[in-house]
Amino acid sequence: MLGWWIGISTQTPEQRDGAGDEARRAALLGHWEIGLGGLDWLTGLVAAGKAVRLAHNGYPSRFTARAGDVLPLLAATGAPGTGPTAGAFLLELHPDRIAACPADRMLTIDAWDLS
Repeated sequence: MLGWWIGISTQTPEQRDGAGDEARRAALLGHWEIGLGGLDWLTGLVAAGKAVRLAHNGYPSRFTARAGDVLPLLAATGAPGTGPTAGAFLLELHPDRIAACPADRMLTIDAWDLS
């Protein structure tokens, strides 16, 4: 598949890099696979000054953003970038974790290149 695996985590980038698999999974608010245009919502947040791109090589591309700017997108669409032509697959959201996440929490968003 050409596209991205996107994961949204409550961990900082440093915590994410140092954590084991179980801790990384427990910190995920949601993840999904999506086609080539699946990062458009993230680049839009960066352009609006609501996210910061930390890395962009696809292994992973990494962003940080406030939960208050990201979580409403999950509530509105199930997963950002998953419109009728985006082709999202393997969508897994954790509503309990999302509901417990404060709006001012900084999230780490990883996007792994699947091509």
